[in-house]
Amino acid sequence: MGRGDFGFDGLYSLRAVDSWIAVINSNLNAAGRTGYKASKVKFRGGVTETVRNPVGPLLGIQLPETTIQIDQTGIDFSQGSIVSSTEPTHLAIQGRGFFALSTTIGGAPQYYTRDGEFHVIVDTANGNQLQLVHSTGLYLVGNAAGQRAVLDQPNGRVVMNGVITNVFDETDILNTNTPNFLRFSRYGSTVFESTVDSTMAAMTAGAARVVPQTLESSNSSLSQTLPELSLAQKFFSAVSKVISVHQTNLDTVINLVR
Repeated sequence: MGRGDFGFDGLYSLRAVDSWIAVINSNLNAAGRTGYKASKVKFRGGVTETVRNPVGPLLGIQLPETTIQIDQTGIDFSQGSIVSSTEPTHLAIQGRGFFALSTTIGGAPQYYTRDGEFHVIVDTANGNQLQLVHSTGLYLVGNAAGQRAVLDQPNGRVVMNGVITNVFDETDILNTNTPNFLRFSRYGSTVFESTVDSTMAAMTAGAARVVPQTLESSNSSLSQTLPELSLAQKFFSAVSKVISVHQTNLDTVINLVR
């Protein structure tokens, strides 16, 4: 297969690098966000050209791709630092798992997050209990429909369905063995939806730990992201130069024809 036009090759590459920079900027901007998980970009090449096959006594002539394209993106679900908080409604997960969220109080889990920065609203329909609500407006629920996570006023602990002895713990969160098949939801990059390849299941006792009055920091590292941004900017400049040279060559050819 022949090689493509260097101008178009440059534009394709420029588009890929621009998307890469956008992902890096997102990681930088979210370095201070609770429960944020950094995204990573993996590249692939485009079309190669074989001028001469490597047969007989002669080595071949094989030209590599002239473009780069984004092959896939992934999310780094590694543990972020656990930091203390003075708010009894703040929770963090040590280990694997996700908080289950629903659009209705006590509804079936629909969304999942590692961001445990919850606050309370008064649930007048259930004896004025203090229902935990995420910053997106979604309600914190257990791993099945009908389970409400509320703040118990006498002892300041998060409990399930208002029962003091039923403290919110790892048995109330959900997990998947394939977290990279989760997808971002309309509630932002810290709230996920499950897919057919990321079925959520209840956590077993002892597999993780819900730590009260703490929050999980973002795992986006500035020490890694800033050098990556510098490299991406150099890529962008280099590809832009290729396009500029190609445009100059085209102008020269057109002027010769004239």
